[in-house]
Amino acid sequence: MANTNGVAENGHASTVPLGRYLWERIHQIGVNHIFGVPGDFNLTLLDHIYDVDGLEWVGNTNELNAAYAADGYARVKNGAGCLVTTHGVGELSALNAIAGSMTEQVKVIHVVGQTSLKMQRNRMMIHHSIGFSPDHQMFNHAARAFRVAAAEIQKAEGAAEEIDRVLRECFVKSGPVYFFVPIDLVDVPVPSKALQTPLNLEPEADSQAVEDASRAIMDTLSSSKNPALFVDCLVHRHQAVAEAKQLVDKLAMPVYTSNMGKGIIDETHEHYVDIYNGGPSRPGIEKAFEQHDLILILGNLPSDTNSGGFTRHLPPNTIYVNSHHVEIKGWKTSSKVPLKAVVKKLNELASSAKIQKVENPKHKLPERPLEDDRDSKEVTQSYIWHRMAEWMQPHDVVFGETGTAAFGLPDATFPKDTNWITQTYYGSIGYATPAALGADLALSDLTKHKGDPRGRTLLVTGDGSMMLTVQEIGNMIKQKLQPIIFVINNAGYTIERVIHGARCSYNDIVPFNYTHMLQFFHMDESEAKKCFHKATNKAELEEILAKDSVKNPKSVQVVEIMMDMLDVPWRLSTQIATRGPEAVKEMKEAGFKVRDLTSTSSYWN
Repeated sequence: MANTNGVAENGHASTVPLGRYLWERIHQIGVNHIFGVPGDFNLTLLDHIYDVDGLEWVGNTNELNAAYAADGYARVKNGAGCLVTTHGVGELSALNAIAGSMTEQVKVIHVVGQTSLKMQRNRMMIHHSIGFSPDHQMFNHAARAFRVAAAEIQKAEGAAEEIDRVLRECFVKSGPVYFFVPIDLVDVPVPSKALQTPLNLEPEADSQAVEDASRAIMDTLSSSKNPALFVDCLVHRHQAVAEAKQLVDKLAMPVYTSNMGKGIIDETHEHYVDIYNGGPSRPGIEKAFEQHDLILILGNLPSDTNSGGFTRHLPPNTIYVNSHHVEIKGWKTSSKVPLKAVVKKLNELASSAKIQKVENPKHKLPERPLEDDRDSKEVTQSYIWHRMAEWMQPHDVVFGETGTAAFGLPDATFPKDTNWITQTYYGSIGYATPAALGADLALSDLTKHKGDPRGRTLLVTGDGSMMLTVQEIGNMIKQKLQPIIFVINNAGYTIERVIHGARCSYNDIVPFNYTHMLQFFHMDESEAKKCFHKATNKAELEEILAKDSVKNPKSVQVVEIMMDMLDVPWRLSTQIATRGPEAVKEMKEAGFKVRDLTSTSSYWN
C-alpha cells in the first residue's frame, strides 16, 4: 500500500491515499466492476483500483458506452454502477448517458480525473480545456443538472467525509453522483478509520409520519369497494421490490403495472392483471381499470411513453406512494417518508386491515385477438414477442431497446422472476447494447457473491439502435460474457418511420453485414460462424431457438431476425395514435396498421 503515514493500534493503516479510499468505499457499497476509458488525468486514479481486493477494471470503447454499461450494471445489481472518465472530453462524452440515469433514477457513480489544483488556479491552457483563460470547472458546471450530488474535491482535509456523503446521497436520492478528483490529490493520504464502518445507505425517515401516512392509506383502502394496486418502476429504483411483492400477497387485490414497471410483480401471480397504459392497453384492460374506485400507486413515473401518451385515467382519490412522500386526496406528507419505509409499514398493517375482496378482472377479459397476419411465414411483430416470451426462462434479464422491442415485448407474458429493462422515458437509442454488457457482468457478480441463480442476458435491439454503440460487443467477447443478442433487422429506424417520414432517407441507415461482426471483434473465425444465426422466416427462427448453444450460451450469441420495415407492434402504433387524427392518417397512408381503439375484436383495422 503506497503513501501510508503509519499504522494504527489495530493493525490497519491509519491513512490511505485518497484514490484508494474512494475505491474502497465504492467497493464496500456493492460495486465490483469499474467501467470507463483511461485518460492522462485519471491514470494514477485508475492505479488504485488494483489495490482493492475484489474490484476489477473493465475498459470501454468510449465514455458514452461506459456510462450506459454502468447504468445496466446498477439496474441488475439493484444498487450502483460506476465509471471513470478524464477531464473535459471524457466527462462530456458520458453526459448523455448520465442524463438518462438521472431521468430514470438509476444509481450511477461518475468519477472524473481532473487537472491539478495549480492548473485550475492559473487557468492554464491545458489540453481538453476551452478558450484562452479556461475555467477547468466548466464541465463540472455543465453536469450540475444531471446529478443528485457531487464531491468537488479541492483539498485532502474532509475529502473522506465528502466521499461518504455523496455515496449515501446516490442511494438515498437514487440518481447519478460525481466525484471530481484533481490529479495531484490522488495520492495524498487521508484518514482510513471510517472504512471500518459500513455506510448507512438507507434514507432518513420520519417514523411518525410514515406511521400516520400508512394508517391513512389503509383506512382509505378499507373504505373502498373496488380497490386496486398499481406498481411502477420507481419501486425498483428505490429498492422496495421485495416489500412490494409481499404487499401484493397481503392485500390480495388486482395488480396492474406500466411498460417500465413490467416484471416487478410476477406476471404469473394470481392477482396480477396486466399493463395498464390508457389507450395503448390490450382489449378489456382500460375498462377494467377504470371500474376501480381507488388506486394505490407505488413508485409512479407518469411520462408520456409510460402512460400511453397521458391517456391513463386515474380516479380522483388515487393514493400516490412516491419516492419520498405520500399523497392522499390532495394531502401531502413531508419529504422524509421514503417509499420503502411506507411499503414496509403497509405490510405490517395489512394483516389486520379489513379490505374489500375484489375479483381479479383478468378472469373476465376477452381472449387475445387473433392477428390478421398470423398465418404469415415471415417473422412478424404480432408473432415474435409472444414467441420470445415462451422461449424465456426464469431469472432472465431482458433488454428491450428503444424502438419496436420496447413496445413489442410488453405485450408478452414473462416467466417468473424476469428482470425487464427498457429506457422508455429517456429513450436514448443505443443504450441497450452497452447496458447489456454491464448487466451480464452484474449477473456474474450476483452468482459469485450472493449465490443467486445465473439468468441469461437477452438483448433485443434494432439494426439502427445497435450501430450507435456496437463496439461494446467486442468488450463482451473480451470479457468472455454470454449474452444472446437478437438484432431486429428492419432496414432502419422503424420507430421513427411510424412517427413521420416512413419512406424518407433520413430514417434509413448504413446497411451492415452482421455475418462478419463477431469475427471483426476478434472472436475466432470458426467460433464466430457457430455463434452467428440468421432468421429470414419463422421456420428458421424456430430452428435457431431450438439450438442448445442459443438456449444455454457459453459465449456471445447473435441472432439476426429479418422483418418488414413497416411492421410495428400495436402498442407502438396506438401510442403514436394518441397524438391525434393527423398522426393516424399519416400512419395509414404510409401503410402501417393502426389499432381500432373502439373495437376488441381485432388488433387492427
